Amino acid sequence: MKNFKNLDFQVQNIPKLPGVYIFKDDNNHILYIGKAKNLKKRVQSYFSKQYQDWKINSILQTSSNIEHIVTKTELDAMLLEAELIKANQPKFNILLKSGQPYIYILITNPKKTLPEIKIVRNKKEKGSYFGPFLEKMAARKVYNFLIKTFKLKLCRKKLEKGCLDYHMGICAGICKSDFDKQSYLERLNLAKLSLKQDHQKFLDYLQQQINLFNSKLEFEKSKELHEYFLAFSKIFNTIDTETSYQGMAKDFAHKNIWFLTQDKKSLFLFSENNSVLKQKALFYLPLDNLGTENLENKEKNDNKNYLDYFISYYHNFSCPNIILTNFEIDKYTKNLYENFLQKWHKKEKPVSIIFPQEGHFASLIKLAQIHVEQQITKQQNLSKQLKNLFKANKEIHTIDCFDISHKQGMWQTGSCVRFKDGQPDKNLFRKFKIKTIDYQDDYACLQEIIKRRYKDNYEIPDLILIDGGKGQLNAALKVVPNTEVASLAKKEETIFSKKLLLGKKLNLQNYASQVLIALRDYTHHFAIGYHRELEAKSSIDFFK
Repeated sequence: MKNFKNLDFQVQNIPKLPGVYIFKDDNNHILYIGKAKNLKKRVQSYFSKQYQDWKINSILQTSSNIEHIVTKTELDAMLLEAELIKANQPKFNILLKSGQPYIYILITNPKKTLPEIKIVRNKKEKGSYFGPFLEKMAARKVYNFLIKTFKLKLCRKKLEKGCLDYHMGICAGICKSDFDKQSYLERLNLAKLSLKQDHQKFLDYLQQQINLFNSKLEFEKSKELHEYFLAFSKIFNTIDTETSYQGMAKDFAHKNIWFLTQDKKSLFLFSENNSVLKQKALFYLPLDNLGTENLENKEKNDNKNYLDYFISYYHNFSCPNIILTNFEIDKYTKNLYENFLQKWHKKEKPVSIIFPQEGHFASLIKLAQIHVEQQITKQQNLSKQLKNLFKANKEIHTIDCFDISHKQGMWQTGSCVRFKDGQPDKNLFRKFKIKTIDYQDDYACLQEIIKRRYKDNYEIPDLILIDGGKGQLNAALKVVPNTEVASLAKKEETIFSKKLLLGKKLNLQNYASQVLIALRDYTHHFAIGYHRELEAKSSIDFFK
């Protein structure tokens, strides 16, 4: 057990003021960021054994320093906390961080090959990054528009007369022997400027270049730039319209609905437009311990862990102007949240969090309740069926499935796919390039990726499913012996587990069996896709 005396001493110097507190490790890496109305009271609460859970224990075990930043108000602390979490992505701020919620548009800056424009999720390559973009669909539309407008696609072909995409006006023409590298770089620079500068500045720049080419009698280049000018005028006008009064009206027509189940085990988020509901997220709430944001409420026996999920969701995702809930938030907290959301998302109009009792909004809450009840019934049936099938100690909600893919021992890869209540949770999909095994050994490869996937015990699901038979099952159990593990062999669709050592043939008419087979096949295709990606990349590098 780590000695906390040094941390206890640091707490004595923390003031009783609003602000942000930061836990750091020996290497000065940020582990956790939190905010508080009373910094000293909040940080002291971490050291009360009565309130400790796995997360608090882990933070204290790995921390060496506690820093703090004082703010004028709790709202300022809330805004600063969100900015710091967004910038640093600390390890233990994992309440809602499942995968990378942002994407970037990248213009690479390689030393030997041509620079190109890409959509990426992480800042790993050298180059100019634009973003992060929370609205992924909009970002991809901009990316596709730039590719088509400036003909920036780089194909991997070598054709004298050019590939099909070249003749469709998308490919840059790198496939041709007379590829004009300078023209490509000029177009790429224009794309970069369009992302970098504000709308009017970019249009003014284009007009200046058009005038310059006209003065030099270079009318072909002038004509091409004029077409870009018209295209960008159109798209910028569309973007600006979205922020006009029409856009505001659209914001008020769209609502979010948060529904907390009566047992406080699940929190559903729906998006609503014209009385049509679409489920956006589902969070399973821990009831055995209390979220770090509400430690001081424990004495009141008032577990409001769900509020952490509610407000943290909007750190990463946009919010509408109207948010409906089926739970009441006290007046002070409600005003704090509304001010935070308006400032954090830079909204011109106020954000309203409403707990409706009557009227149309109350009807929407009832509609959400119907959706929730239907979903819970379906989930309960599946989780209970899985529990009975594996003779497990608890219901099975989350399943991770693993598979290995290779070609005669080459380009060995692994994959892990997460299903939650029968649905794929793509934010928790993982790809692995085998690092420690350079020969064909599926069992050893499987053990490697399981170890890498579960560096932290809290990430282990209710069930681990392996694509394979008894051998794969035994290999996995050596790594996670205290976890519910099963393997599914393709031959006659037979399932094996610690309590089904002789195997059991699945009933293909049973919903739980269908989900297990679908998950196994899903994972297999996911693994093959990554394997082929690496194989193709290796082949390209070989022929360069």
